[in-house]
Amino acid sequence: MLELVRDGKINCILVKDFSRFGRNALETGYFIERVFPLYRVRFISIDDGFDSFALDGDTGGMEVAFKFLINEYYSRDLSMKIRSAKREKALRGEFVTKNCAFGYTLDENRKMIIDAEAAETVRLIFEMYAEKKSLVGIAKCLYEEKRPTPAARKKQQRATAMDAELAYVWQKPVLLQILRDEQYLGMYVAGKTRTLEVGNPNRAQVASKDWIRIPDHHPAIISQALFDAVQEQLRIKGEPLRKRDVSTTKRYAASCSSPLKGKVVCGHCGHIMKISCTKNAAFHCGFTLPAPGAACHRLRVPKSELESLILKSIKRQSKTIMASFSLSNGIRAPQIPAASEHEVLMEKLQDEKQRLYESLVLGGICREEYKTKTSSIDIEMKKVKQVLDVILDQRSRRVTDEVAVEAAEQALRKRILTKELVEMLIEKVLVFPDSRIEIEWKLAGFINCLAQETGFDAII
Repeated sequence: MLELVRDGKINCILVKDFSRFGRNALETGYFIERVFPLYRVRFISIDDGFDSFALDGDTGGMEVAFKFLINEYYSRDLSMKIRSAKREKALRGEFVTKNCAFGYTLDENRKMIIDAEAAETVRLIFEMYAEKKSLVGIAKCLYEEKRPTPAARKKQQRATAMDAELAYVWQKPVLLQILRDEQYLGMYVAGKTRTLEVGNPNRAQVASKDWIRIPDHHPAIISQALFDAVQEQLRIKGEPLRKRDVSTTKRYAASCSSPLKGKVVCGHCGHIMKISCTKNAAFHCGFTLPAPGAACHRLRVPKSELESLILKSIKRQSKTIMASFSLSNGIRAPQIPAASEHEVLMEKLQDEKQRLYESLVLGGICREEYKTKTSSIDIEMKKVKQVLDVILDQRSRRVTDEVAVEAAEQALRKRILTKELVEMLIEKVLVFPDSRIEIEWKLAGFINCLAQETGFDAII
């Protein structure tokens, strides 16, 4: 709704009371007292008897301010009560969330029961790891047997769209989460996270000793002996990594740093490509590593080659932009007319339309006269808006061109690809299995100049 307000598509907002618009005193007051008057939007709250047009620029007084505060404190108090009620339910062993652990499902009474198909996958994962099979090996086995991941299983149950190729691609973190979960022993576990503050969507982790645990809460999928064997195997496999004096990551730390880190994305599966910490560092798609049949399986591109290609593309576009600027600089740019007089005219037409409506309500003019006059005003407003749009578009293009030229000048001065240059120009780099690389630019001037002036596109 606020986006529509900024676009000028809303001129009146009607709510039952202030709490239906917002409960934060500062934010609600800011929009009603500052933003809406700026965009000439009328705000009406029926139960509170509030009409911004009737106040004529006034804030509404202390009564409105106190209503904002009451609504905010009511929201905070309600949030605390809900949090307390959820904790009491968790202490009684009642399920308070809509999802449960992979391998289980909730019945009509919100009790955890075994999901036979998913539970079989869980047992297989535990048994394979207890037999000292690696996580990569387990992931490959699950992919070959076409066993859906927890996310894919959830989509199957909800009958939502799913990428069939990626539905069986398991990742190490998911496997580790399953292998460490006590719920497969029949243990109820809750309270792993907590809210930071009311209104903040982020959550903080709670120490494991403070979790709510209730044994024999639901049917177990695996035995205690199998779970203990897996935990011991996890402990043993973790020891060598901790005992190493110099790990591969530390040894090749300089090689695996890149200004493109976090920007390189697999064009097939859409996941960020990680950089390998080795002597010959490369960006690789690790998501489909367990899936030999995927098109981007083992997709990689050497770091040095990719950086070189990106730098060449930036230089090429920068030279084209500077050449285009030099050519257009010799021709005097047309003067862009001021938009202020048209904006004033638009406001006058809006005020005239408002006065006509008030005259119609008070009986000063008939409906036919109102329709005739407002129709002519609408036609005039449409013409003024078209002129305004052209002026603003020309101004926007000029600003965009100036920003692009400034960025091109900075890029031509660089001899190596830097983090600053990448952050300024590049949104992301897409790498495709057919050895094709695409760049999504942040500055529209780069793309427009390259496409219009030279005939190239954003593909290297």
